[in-house]
Amino acid sequence: MEQFNRFYLWGVNTKYRMGLYFSAAVFSKGLVNALLGSRTVDTIILLEMLLSCFAFACAETALFPHGKTLAVGKKRVALWALLANVIFIGCAWGLNWFPGIPLWGGLLLALFLEYGLAAMWYALWLNAKRDTAVLNQGLRRFRGED
Repeated sequence: MEQFNRFYLWGVNTKYRMGLYFSAAVFSKGLVNALLGSRTVDTIILLEMLLSCFAFACAETALFPHGKTLAVGKKRVALWALLANVIFIGCAWGLNWFPGIPLWGGLLLALFLEYGLAAMWYALWLNAKRDTAVLNQGLRRFRGED
């Protein structure tokens, strides 16, 4: 039962992160389409975006597991950022998610991706900082220092 509970919690955490990335991808696609005069998004592109967001969320939860000490070393953050760029930029280009977008628009989307990654990394860092403070407070209480 313990294995099932761990897997279930992993799935919930991964789906949460996947949903955040998928929302950003769909928002970007919808905005670009609207600026290019289209009011629709192909279902196959939505499925590709969903799968790429799931792949990245799985990688992210492996790199930054919930409930573990978050040793956010430079190598781990660099690998996380590299994976995000390879997955999202690679899929956007390779699967033609944004046909008709000019070069400057693609660069703007890449900049938006980098800004979003910085915001997500900051959220992960804040969460780890909060968890550490809660654990330290519990340890002080256990020792009778509080």
